[in-house]
Amino acid sequence: MRSQAEQLRTQDRPAEALLVVERRLAAAPDDDDAFRLRVLILTDLGSSRLAVESMRQRPHLFADHERERIEGDAVARAIGWGRVEPETPDARLAESRAALAELEALQRGAPRQTNWESTRLRVDALSALNHLQQHEAVVAGYQALLDEGIEVPAYILGTVGDSLLALRRPADAIPVLETAITHAPHDINARILLGYAFIETERFDRALPLLESLAESQAAWPHQPGALRGYENWDRYSADLNHALAHSYANDNARAERMLQSLAGIGPNNPGLQAAYGAVQSRRSRPSAALERYEMALTMAPQDRDALAGRVGALTALARIDAARDALTTLQRAHPEDPRLDRVERDLDRHRGVQATLSANRGRSRQRDGAGTSISPFGSRDGGWALEVRSPLIDDRWRVGVFALEDWADFIDGRVRHRAAGVGTWYRHDRLGAWATLGAASGASSGATWTLGADWRFNDAWRTGVELARNAQDTSLQARRLGIDADSATLTASYFPSDTFALQGRLSRLRYDDGNTRDQLGVDASQRLLTRPHLMVDGLLSAYTSRGSRGDTVGYFNPERDASANVGLRLDHITWRRYETAFQQRVEVMAGPYRQQGAGTHWVPSLGYRHLWLRDGHELEYGVAWSRPVYDGLHEQRVAFDVELRWGGAR
Repeated sequence: MRSQAEQLRTQDRPAEALLVVERRLAAAPDDDDAFRLRVLILTDLGSSRLAVESMRQRPHLFADHERERIEGDAVARAIGWGRVEPETPDARLAESRAALAELEALQRGAPRQTNWESTRLRVDALSALNHLQQHEAVVAGYQALLDEGIEVPAYILGTVGDSLLALRRPADAIPVLETAITHAPHDINARILLGYAFIETERFDRALPLLESLAESQAAWPHQPGALRGYENWDRYSADLNHALAHSYANDNARAERMLQSLAGIGPNNPGLQAAYGAVQSRRSRPSAALERYEMALTMAPQDRDALAGRVGALTALARIDAARDALTTLQRAHPEDPRLDRVERDLDRHRGVQATLSANRGRSRQRDGAGTSISPFGSRDGGWALEVRSPLIDDRWRVGVFALEDWADFIDGRVRHRAAGVGTWYRHDRLGAWATLGAASGASSGATWTLGADWRFNDAWRTGVELARNAQDTSLQARRLGIDADSATLTASYFPSDTFALQGRLSRLRYDDGNTRDQLGVDASQRLLTRPHLMVDGLLSAYTSRGSRGDTVGYFNPERDASANVGLRLDHITWRRYETAFQQRVEVMAGPYRQQGAGTHWVPSLGYRHLWLRDGHELEYGVAWSRPVYDGLHEQRVAFDVELRWGGAR
């Protein structure tokens, strides 16, 4: 009997061998040889848990290396089962925790007598720790093996690379993942992880070709020999999905959207795909569309981590802060171990916290040929500063705060200063925003100053607003020098259908104390022309027209009618970036005709160069601009510098 069972086992027919052994044990339960062979066959069949339970009934029948191998197989199998979707969300990590506890108990209570089995337990522990999101422990365990001169098995290197990426150590992950792929060239997950490691080190030149070739290498519906139809290739799905997301991380959200839209047409009931589509919609400045996709994903998979995390950001962008807090609580309860959780919490806390903006500017104007005195409405020299500080959110909707500002300009008869300071309150929830400020002005003009405004978001693309102001901030300092103030009414409308196109319009009326009214209409548009991982080029269009009721009969620049049209380019170069910290350079060139009634038409060029520093949602921006404006037919040269610090997501 024994020889027959062993022969069947060696012929890779374990099921038949087990049947023979079971018959023998049924006839002779005390047959140690049959019992021992039964345990070994159970191990061959992958029934590691049954094999361990049986082996422990008669442990003396097994050598140390056999016992340790069988116990190691059982632990490895349990770790694998821990990654299977659980029956209930509460049990999501229970299997992995239990497997890790069993492994550690073996290490403490029954130290391995063979080097390989000892190493195997340590290596398998890394897999369990990775699933439990204990990435620091994974990397520490891996490094300990290296420090002891132990050759780490290639099958765990992908797991180590994943933990290094979770810890935001992509440069360290690259050689680990490359080694994993060398040993297993067809490991799809390792190649995808390597693509992300390249992305996170800003090596899109390596990431995009890698992921594209990976997708092309996978047939969508492979055929087994002789099969009438193909089978689903989930490796192709993973490759396509991550290839699309890679283009999104490379700033080409339009292409990523097209790729994911095609996939969603094939598999609309895939929650992971819907969550990824939502992430791209969010990057395209469409928070409502993103939220819809996240909700679809959560309907199908209520514990989906990507959808739960993305939902917090979408609700925050929609100014539904109470709902965003609830969404964060849901994420915290469902995935307390997720390394992204800290970042999601920080983003929401920053949005709810103090917001501040501090800005300053200086400028100089002179006639182009150097002859005569500047007639610019900015004076020969000008400058100013402004500070606004808003409180943390009150009741998830309100802020209160203070503001202060000063503007000055040097004219032929001396320097003119305008100062203002006061308090304000701001409300924003869902579609509606409203604000009111009250302060006092001093300097060239004095008295009360106030603003009252509101805006409404119709959808992801359309927004409109209105503001009334007493002693308006954009009153000409030339007029203030004469003791003339102005009130204003402004209507704005904007259309932002995506991250690649923007259209803004502004209609305003300034009503000066001297009876003059000035109506102004301006339209600005931008269209993405070129997208590269570190370079975006936008085409710009700007048009403006205005008229004054008293023409040029007043003592400040006030053309009876004027108009301009400008076209240009804006180049944004991401010079350096590491996650939420980045340095960006911007060059903007524009030119176009300016026509003033009674003074003819002249070409007006402008050039600007700026730096933008980003760190955890805080922004520092500064730049210099040169232009050649025309006033009453006379060309002037203007150079200006400005700097602005935005804290807490203030805009």
